[in-house]
Amino acid sequence: MFEGWHLLTNKNGKEIIWIVKGYEHPKEGFISIPYRISGNRIKSDEFSNYIPKEYYRYLDCVGRYVPVVKKDDILNYYDPKEMYFSKKNSLPEKINDLIKYLNPEYVGLIGSYAFGFQVKHSDVDLLLYGNNREIYEKLIELRNSEFISNCINRYNKVSDTMSYNSYKILSELKVLDSCYMNIPYTIRILRQIYNKECVSNYKTLNIFKGEIEIYDNNENYLVPSIYLAYNENYGKIEIMTWHTRYSELPLGKYIIEGIIQLDLKRNKLIIVPDLGGRIDPIKIWA
Repeated sequence: MFEGWHLLTNKNGKEIIWIVKGYEHPKEGFISIPYRISGNRIKSDEFSNYIPKEYYRYLDCVGRYVPVVKKDDILNYYDPKEMYFSKKNSLPEKINDLIKYLNPEYVGLIGSYAFGFQVKHSDVDLLLYGNNREIYEKLIELRNSEFISNCINRYNKVSDTMSYNSYKILSELKVLDSCYMNIPYTIRILRQIYNKECVSNYKTLNIFKGEIEIYDNNENYLVPSIYLAYNENYGKIEIMTWHTRYSELPLGKYIIEGIIQLDLKRNKLIIVPDLGGRIDPIKIWA
């Protein structure tokens, strides 16, 4: 299992579909967050209401407590690749045309379209892997040719951690979370399509809030997105985020809130904005 797979459990009479997060997992289960309960979407601020306390584990490879769905509790696995091919003919034709043009080695379908919960303006949520730089550059070309544009206002997706002004500035620059010929989609370009046991080693240090300058964003389109940045107090520091809302950030100055972690294997400081944090642009260079 790796980033984007879905799992099904029925614990204490509650049938929950989970989303697997990341590529590294402990032997006994998979790091996951709840996605739907009895068909209803679970909001991020409600996660704790549905995660059994015994699922929380401290993992060195994450550097904090995370929910781990135990293998013994899993009733079903949903392979995104199989979901795509089983639902391919029911997807908007333009999305299938887009995938054909991007020509990924791997394509997976997740989210509402995978389970038949889509409504008007639902995103088609895709996982892609292959020649990742080429895939992203093709998306940019499509935007430059006006096949891709921000066709609907989706600020409600990010309003909990981003101001409307920030959304307006950043959304116009995105090609991973946009519309292809007026069909909304979200694409997550995966770094790998396999999992491994926890091998990283992070230590959570403290909370960060302040100004930071991103000077290298060559990996801003991958999952997770990684940025090289500079802060006057910490010097060179990396930003790592698994959130689509914080991918594709252009070079520039930002106000960022998040946790600081030490990557013990590389002796690098990392800021992670994903847990109750936020990123807001002050001035961008593009």
